[in-house]
Amino acid sequence: MIPAWSFFLLGLRSASLYASEPVATRAVTGGLFCLTAILACAYLINQVFDRKSDALNDKGHYLTRGIFSTRTVVIMAVLFFAAASVFFRMSAPAQRPALVAALALSLFYSLPPLRLCARPGFDLLSNALGYGGIAFAVGFAAVSPDHLFGWMRALPYVFLVGATFLHTTILDVDGDRRSGKISTTVKIGVGWSALWSVVLAAAGTGWAVAVSWQADRDPFAPLLLIGGLVGFFVAYLRIRAAVSGETPSTAEVEHTSSGAVQLATALVALAAVVVEYRFAFVVIPLVLLSRTYYRARFGLNYPGPSASPDASAQGSTPPPR
Repeated sequence: MIPAWSFFLLGLRSASLYASEPVATRAVTGGLFCLTAILACAYLINQVFDRKSDALNDKGHYLTRGIFSTRTVVIMAVLFFAAASVFFRMSAPAQRPALVAALALSLFYSLPPLRLCARPGFDLLSNALGYGGIAFAVGFAAVSPDHLFGWMRALPYVFLVGATFLHTTILDVDGDRRSGKISTTVKIGVGWSALWSVVLAAAGTGWAVAVSWQADRDPFAPLLLIGGLVGFFVAYLRIRAAVSGETPSTAEVEHTSSGAVQLATALVALAAVVVEYRFAFVVIPLVLLSRTYYRARFGLNYPGPSASPDASAQGSTPPPR
């Protein structure tokens, strides 16, 4: 949720630069809560349909370790969908096309027959548009109904999310391959995915300079994208070195990609805190509590990989409920 909330706030801030009227609190609250409920519903549905690959990648722990049953997760998804329907009525009319698109994309991403998460290229496009684009657009539309201009401002973040997503597929490549899930990295390989992350980040940086800097001399987006670009370029060099030797280092690749994902997420969250300082009172406790909980419950260094090879065996798992 942290990246989605961050991009929402960045979209809100971007539109506020040109707003002549005060921001409507109802639109902000309704749009943000509706988007959150949609993404929660989508995340739960994805856990159900990605259970096999999640088990191999040591993810989706509540289902893959039998803590909750599939029925429980489905019920939770339905409840979040109902909550999204309530908050949808509170959102501004200009926000609703993006919110409907978020719901449609979330369902198409996990559910057959489309199941975009298992289609090379489409998994990348779905994540880039869903987080960097739609979340930003919902925030932007809380202030301005100019959808075209909002998406022009969102494009740098679309590229940034795409670059970040490629590293998440690098982290999952082994389990995805063994489960038969054909992600972008399964299709093109780890080295090419790392290289394409640099290309996407560079494209986003160029667009940020063209739109943000030249339009209103706002260095905010360019500085954020430049930070991401440097991180992805360093990650590419390290991954290329790790996979080009006689004994490729899987651990080094995973460590590097995990660091790239965490860096990009931290940069976006930091940018959102700069925009709205009160966001820090949400992000910091949430990350600290998550790290503590995941370490104690699952043996994981959240949001990184397992703390140890046998992490999945740590702790007891009560019967599904």
